[in-house]
Amino acid sequence: MARILITGGCGFVGSNLAYSHLNLDDEVIIFDNLSRLGSSVNLNWLESQNFKKLTFIKGDIRKIGDINNALRKTIDAVYHTAGQVAVTTSVEDPSTDFDINARGTFNVL
Repeated sequence: MARILITGGCGFVGSNLAYSHLNLDDEVIIFDNLSRLGSSVNLNWLESQNFKKLTFIKGDIRKIGDINNALRKTIDAVYHTAGQVAVTTSVEDPSTDFDINARGTFNVL
């Protein structure tokens, strides 16, 4: 049994990864800001499975304090799946895209 932190854990990849680890009886901490369409639906689906070892933390990888709080407990593995993935959004607002993907990743590291 391991304690797993998944950033972007309410996205498609993150929620399926969480589901897999929960089925292995791992403790899973999902860290997500719920900004993407469908992320709340994915969280609701995971919570409806009644896994006892699932924790949700609402936070943003761009905020170092948020990610530090999520890492307060001992974590065995971190899966970093959070990010801004829409090309159209990156073209319209490259500064925010950079902040999420580069600075956010830097904060997680």
